[in-house]
Amino acid sequence: MSAKDEIKSYWEERAKDNENALTSTTDDIYLRELEIKSIVEEIARLSLKKGSAIADVGCGDGYSTINIAIQLPDYYFYGIDYSHNMIANAKKRLESNAGLAERVSFRIGDVTDLEPCFGNLLFQCVISDRCLINLESYDDQKRALAQIAARIEQGGTYIAIENFIEGHNNMNDARKAVDLPEISIRWHNLFFSESGFEMAAQPYFEDVEFKDFTSSYYYATRVIYSKMCQLRGEKPDYSHDIHKLAVELPPFGKFSPIRMVVLRRK
Repeated sequence: MSAKDEIKSYWEERAKDNENALTSTTDDIYLRELEIKSIVEEIARLSLKKGSAIADVGCGDGYSTINIAIQLPDYYFYGIDYSHNMIANAKKRLESNAGLAERVSFRIGDVTDLEPCFGNLLFQCVISDRCLINLESYDDQKRALAQIAARIEQGGTYIAIENFIEGHNNMNDARKAVDLPEISIRWHNLFFSESGFEMAAQPYFEDVEFKDFTSSYYYATRVIYSKMCQLRGEKPDYSHDIHKLAVELPPFGKFSPIRMVVLRRK
C-alpha cells in the first residue's frame, strides 16, 4: 500500500469510528470551533458579493462547512474530500440541517486533481483546513496549491489553515521550558515550513499574510494546562473547560503549528 493510500485509509477508518461525533477530523473539538470562528471572520472581511461561491477542499465530515454556511447565509458552499466515508457523513449531516441543501453540497474529490469534481467552475474563495498537511510529499503539496489556484478567479482569495514547523518547534520549546515532553508530528502529517509554503504559492498568489490565530489557544492548552495536568498526575482532557475558555483568548505569540494564511489570486 502506498503512503497516499495508507493516509486515505486512516481517514476512512476515522470517519467510520466517528460517524456521529464531532471528532472526525480532530479530537480537539474546541480547536475546530476556533477554526470555524476564524474562517467566518476572515470571509466576512472579504465583503464578497451575495451569491458568491466558496469551496472547502478537504472538508472532512462537513461539520465545519455547514457551520460556516449557517453563519454566512449569502454564499454557496462546495465541500470536497477524497474520503468516501467522510463525504457520506457530510451528506447525512446536511440532511439534518433543513434549508441548507440549496446552498451547500458535498462531493468526492482529490485536492491534487480538482478538475474531475469542479470542471471549469471558478470560486471567489477557497478554504483548506488541515488538508494539505495530509499529502505525502512536498511535490504533492505544490501540486495541490496549483490546483487550488486554478479554481480561484483573479483577485479571489485562498484561506489556508495548515500546520507549520516553526510554530510547532516554538510550542515544543515552551513545553521544554516547563519540563513537558515534546509533542511529535503524527505519522500521516507533513508540516510546511513558512518559506516552503511561500515558494509553492508564489507563482499564483500575492499579498500573502500569515495569521497566528491559534497561538494563544495552544499556549493555554498545550503548555499551561498540560503542565497543570502533569503536576496533578492527570491525563489532559480535550473537553476540559480551559479549551472552551482558550477559544476566546486574544492572539499572541507564535506557539502553535496551526496558522492561517490568506492569499490573493494573481
